[in-house]
Amino acid sequence: MKTNNFKIIIAAIFAVIGLNVSAQKCGVYKTYEDYTNGKMEVSINCATKDGKIKPNNFFKKDYVTVIKNGEKTDLKKNEIFGYQLCNGEFFRFLDNDRLTLADKSGLWIYTKEVIETVSPKRGTKKATKYYFSKAGSGEIKSLTFSNLKDVIPADDPLYSEMELLFTSNSALHAYNQSSGSYKINSFLNSKGL
Repeated sequence: MKTNNFKIIIAAIFAVIGLNVSAQKCGVYKTYEDYTNGKMEVSINCATKDGKIKPNNFFKKDYVTVIKNGEKTDLKKNEIFGYQLCNGEFFRFLDNDRLTLADKSGLWIYTKEVIETVSPKRGTKKATKYYFSKAGSGEIKSLTFSNLKDVIPADDPLYSEMELLFTSNSALHAYNQSSGSYKINSFLNSKGL
């Protein structure tokens, strides 16, 4: 009897998981408004894996390819808001480069993995570039003090406080493990921004 109950419980768990997976979709959002409303220009059912999204980053092509049911659809990167994968990752584009949305608890912070040349003798290393937009629909800019002046004017006392707390541009990229957000967002949220 215990074995049957165990099998029933396991079956119920898989049924619930299956319902959640089948409800998931990935796809391309044409505008920020579409993103906020959950309306995809092209969507793929994650449960059936009936397609995929190719960002075409290798050759920096200016379009994203969506393959669904064997049919290809090319969408211009500068004409879409972004796209989401089945694992929940969300991406936007800046000059045909794909940026990963890393945090949207305040500023929307994006990352991009790059390979940088250290020196001819030492070769290359992986590095992360950081970007932000004031809101989801805002212009994407490099995450630096000079670009943050669009969020907090330089003559605002809050800007001076931010400069004391974050001593360099790289300090703006620090992540707060306990809050699950970037420290700049924790700071701005604590100030009501």
